[in-house]
Amino acid sequence: MNLKEYIESGVLESYLMGELSEEEMKEVDRIVVEHSIVREELEKIRANLNVYAAATGKQPGEEVLQKVFSALNDESKAVQSPAFQAQTLRHKVHKFPTWRVAATVLLLISLIFNLYFFYELEDSKEQIESLVSDRIALSERAESTARELDLAELRIAHFLNEDNIHVRMDGSDISPQSFANVFWNKRTNAVFISVDNLPEPPHGHQYQLWAIKPGQPPIDAGIFDHNDRVQKLKVIRGQVEAFAVTLEKLGGTQNATVEKTYVKGFLQKS
Repeated sequence: MNLKEYIESGVLESYLMGELSEEEMKEVDRIVVEHSIVREELEKIRANLNVYAAATGKQPGEEVLQKVFSALNDESKAVQSPAFQAQTLRHKVHKFPTWRVAATVLLLISLIFNLYFFYELEDSKEQIESLVSDRIALSERAESTARELDLAELRIAHFLNEDNIHVRMDGSDISPQSFANVFWNKRTNAVFISVDNLPEPPHGHQYQLWAIKPGQPPIDAGIFDHNDRVQKLKVIRGQVEAFAVTLEKLGGTQNATVEKTYVKGFLQKS
């Protein structure tokens, strides 16, 4: 074989550019191993191509790179000399584009920052939801407190109203801990009740206030909601000696269920 003609044929350039068939690539590998002059020329061409690529900024295509890497891998397997294998390995490392390494590092950094900001965003969402929940709870408590203050002020106003007759109703035997207050206005005859401590009525039942006059059956003074502290009920005129609260069916009744009297109180005699 005329090695000079072989070198000048351009087959080595085609080999490095990945333009040969698999059989042709293997043939070049064999000749490179057997003939040092061909091997040296191949390395010169490889170096010149690297210089050209660095100077022009051009990079070989992905398909070409894959072919070259495959050829280099086959070459390393065919070469028996440890020194030559080490030299080939150095060239492989040199051939791998630096820009690809940098791009890979930047991609990894980008992924890390994306994950970091994703978890930070999720944590911020949870904090915002918690703050919103706390604000709603505080708002509800503030509204409840404001309502309690309004009711307390109204109750105090009834106590201080000189036109009102105040009657405290204490618990009976069926509910000794219960108590409530009635305010009967002497000028308008309007009746107000302050629900202070009455148990939750059973389903389908409701509390009802009664005015008790001497020698008469209890007079309906109105049904009321035990959850509201101060409520205006009916107008009661005439001579009243006591007020009482009974548990009745929902909507009230015309006749008091005396055995279900929860609280009762008498007017003070002047």
